[in-house]
Amino acid sequence: MRNPAELQRAPEGLVPSSRELAALLRAIRDGDLDALRRLYDGTGTLVFGLLRTALRDQDRAAEATERCFLWVWRTAPTLDPGHPCALTFLLRAVRQELEDHPQGP
Repeated sequence: MRNPAELQRAPEGLVPSSRELAALLRAIRDGDLDALRRLYDGTGTLVFGLLRTALRDQDRAAEATERCFLWVWRTAPTLDPGHPCALTFLLRAVRQELEDHPQGP
């Protein structure tokens, strides 16, 4: 996976749709590491941008982005297959990261 700080905004149409995100999470839940890479490639810029804004530090945001996707990988096996929104699950990873590693003074 690339460093999130090096990701550029995905051109229109390359960000996964809700249906594609749900399929990726199902695959990740089943242990598909390539699906995690595709999720990262499709949403890493969004996650990194949210974290960079909240943390106000590019290096910390890059590290936090990696931890978010590790959280997704570790947590996906417990995900309810009927989970209503894959993006909500991903944003939960961001929220969890900000709670575990809040912005410093």
